[in-house]
Amino acid sequence: MFHFHKALFLLVLLQVKVASAEEKIAPVDPLSASNIMNMLMGLGLVLAIIFFMAWIVRRMGGMQVMGSQQIKLLGGMSLGAREKVVLVQIENKRLVLGVAQGQVSTLHVLDGDYETNESSATDANSPFKEKLLQALSQTISNKTAKK
Repeated sequence: MFHFHKALFLLVLLQVKVASAEEKIAPVDPLSASNIMNMLMGLGLVLAIIFFMAWIVRRMGGMQVMGSQQIKLLGGMSLGAREKVVLVQIENKRLVLGVAQGQVSTLHVLDGDYETNESSATDANSPFKEKLLQALSQTISNKTAKK
């Protein structure tokens, strides 16, 4: 009987505490101007972080896949807003590719015994620009000789 009275007393005491806590809490409007501003500022911060990270990835040249060693991008040159010329090595062949919006075209194929390490691509005696100009001049001279 003593435990029953103790439990009843605790139950009444808890109800009084809950009732007094409910009286102190003022109702909050979820659509108040301060709540909306906090939400918009948080959303703006998240979007700013996303755009900043995308800008960094774009400035660094995108994500490079380390697993594929069969195809190597040796260099590239922008020709316009959406056009590029790139030099790609696949096994012992080098391809000069024209890249435009929605298409990739082979401009020239350079056959030969090229080293597979990257030191040949960054050789100080023959930079990419000179190789590209040489390959393009050979392609143009071959096309004009055929006509």
